[in-house]
Amino acid sequence: MNNDKATRNEKCHPKIEKASFGKVEKWLVDEARKVGLDIDGFDHEITNEFVSHVMRRHSNERTEKRSGQVAVKEGDFDKIPAILKNPDYTIVGSKRNNKNILTYAKKMEDGTMLYFEEVLDGKRNKALRGVTMFKRKRDINEGNLIAIVTMNGKTNLLGARIVIGRGGHPPIGADRNVDTTVATSAQSADNSDGSRHPKAPAD
Repeated sequence: MNNDKATRNEKCHPKIEKASFGKVEKWLVDEARKVGLDIDGFDHEITNEFVSHVMRRHSNERTEKRSGQVAVKEGDFDKIPAILKNPDYTIVGSKRNNKNILTYAKKMEDGTMLYFEEVLDGKRNKALRGVTMFKRKRDINEGNLIAIVTMNGKTNLLGARIVIGRGGHPPIGADRNVDTTVATSAQSADNSDGSRHPKAPAD
């Protein structure tokens, strides 16, 4: 292969670089089994493509403010291990475009971080890989989270489970199947002060 062709291929198919945050913890393995997912031994990982995607979509302060969100900074990626270890809310077993997705929410000093992973179950790579991340300005509750996750119309929560309180906001609650009916009341409450409910992130 000549150098020109190699350069073109690198531009069209850039090398994926990965960073691992360690193995999935037992509590998450146990919850995943309840929805038919076996993620025992899987790694949490992100890629350079994930970082580029998040910065491209969610780092503009003006755009994020219009959506009720806070711009993501480069230092926010260093917070992912803390989000995974002690999330305030976790949704396990949702599906988007026939892919299994896990959602984590954790209250931070400057907002609530929402982090999403895709389950990769191939022969060469068994991992939970980050697909997007953004930061909500206000605190969220169970209903807000469900409303945000389903707002794009592409995510199916049928049969999914929600794990509450691992990170202390709110205190530990009863883990259970997701009740999507709470999303409607959450959207109404979110607009009670005249503010606009955030638009679904374009991810």
